[in-house]
Amino acid sequence: MSEKTYADEVIVRCSGGGYYRTRWIPLVSFKSIRFGAYRFQHRPVHGRWEMADIVEDDEQTPEIISEADKYPASRVP
Repeated sequence: MSEKTYADEVIVRCSGGGYYRTRWIPLVSFKSIRFGAYRFQHRPVHGRWEMADIVEDDEQTPEIISEADKYPASRVP
C-alpha cells in the first residue's frame, strides 16, 4: 500500500461481506454509530450504510488485505 497508515487504522468487514480500511478509535465515533464492538458506518465500496467489525490480524489473508487496500481510510475532518 502506497498511502500512509495510522495506528488507529484497521481493516473492517461490512455486513455485505466486503473489506475496507477505516479509522477505528475505541470509544470515539466521528463518522459512525457504535453498537458495542460493531459500528454502523458508510461503506465506501457501494455507498450504503452497513454494520462493520474489525478483521483481526490473524484473520487477514493476502486477499483480504488486497481488497481493503482498494478502499483506504478517509481522513477524519
